[in-house]
Amino acid sequence: MEHQISKTEAIVIRERELGEADKLFTLYTKDLGKIEVLGKGIRKIKAKLKGGLQILNYISVEFVEGKNFYIATDAILKNSFSVVKSNIKKFRSGLYIAVLMDKLLKGQEKDNKIWNLFLKTLNTLSFYPCYPSDSDSFNFPIYSLILRYFEWNLVSLLGLKPELYYCLGCESKIKTGKFFFSAREGGILDQRCKDKDKKAIEISRDSIKVLRLIISQKEEILKRLRINPIQERELKEISRFFLSWILGEEVFVV
Repeated sequence: MEHQISKTEAIVIRERELGEADKLFTLYTKDLGKIEVLGKGIRKIKAKLKGGLQILNYISVEFVEGKNFYIATDAILKNSFSVVKSNIKKFRSGLYIAVLMDKLLKGQEKDNKIWNLFLKTLNTLSFYPCYPSDSDSFNFPIYSLILRYFEWNLVSLLGLKPELYYCLGCESKIKTGKFFFSAREGGILDQRCKDKDKKAIEISRDSIKVLRLIISQKEEILKRLRINPIQERELKEISRFFLSWILGEEVFVV
């Protein structure tokens, strides 16, 4: 009996060894969402799938349905994102994005918006040049913004878009005073309502504005937006706080 061959575009987000010569790959695909495929014999020196099935590779993959897993039969490389992999900061960022995709996405479900966000983010990481300077004040904010853009738009697409315009306690419009981000409530609490969530952490009005711009999903904003190191650290802490609550485990944010 012949097995029906399925074909789709995919990006490799995880790999792990299985048995003596195989690997199990987690892919995020254009047509099926998140799936796992088995690369049989891929750890052998002359394995034909080895060039395509590698972490962060964008591939055209063919597979058949096996007893326990999909089994890869062909993997044609479309983009290895070599620019990302050749720079330590970019590669670290790419791996972080892949980890979030693996942890946040559950089950097999097609989502064109998530697929486009994932692919576009890897292309954006490739586009920005490897700066000659290692100065944090010059280098980190732009990479940090790319990652914050990905995180907050991914959770929004998953139905966890935070409320950033009104207090979740009293529904007053956010204007002046101190504000707090509540991961449990999913957005902002003002000074009067902060006791609604004792674990809410303070967030500056500037960071609220940046998050609003990020979630607006206007690509031109990312090109123009600049933040200082203090804002970069605050946004990173808010991301860590929210993602850790969503996943129920401590998240190391890049």
